[in-house]
Amino acid sequence: MRVRDVMTTPVVAVTPAATIGEAIAVLTGKGITSLPVVGGDGELLGLLAEEDLLRARYLPDGDPDSGVMLNGHTRVSALMRRPVAGAHPDADLGELAEKMLERRLRSVPVLEHDRVIGVITWQDLLRAGSW
Repeated sequence: MRVRDVMTTPVVAVTPAATIGEAIAVLTGKGITSLPVVGGDGELLGLLAEEDLLRARYLPDGDPDSGVMLNGHTRVSALMRRPVAGAHPDADLGELAEKMLERRLRSVPVLEHDRVIGVITWQDLLRAGSW
């Protein structure tokens, strides 16, 4: 089975200029765990996950010189992960599942020509299983 067979579409994403408050509203409103951060042409720039937000809120590094003042108006670009690995739509689903589990990645953007065309999540993997 291939990634394209089970990926989630359409993609719910944000831009780097979105605020943390806006991103949280999307995550909680849509019931998803992460958001690809994309540029104007849909190219992948980063990823913002629930874990990133929770770490920033509850496990701050305590560095007053970090330059990042976190609040609902902070831009997504301040917390997004980069670089972010993506998966090709024709990649083997089993191989991707193994990598996701090893690296504890709850979701991976699916890229075609550097543009986000879908997302693979743990829930997608569960649905794809032949139980």
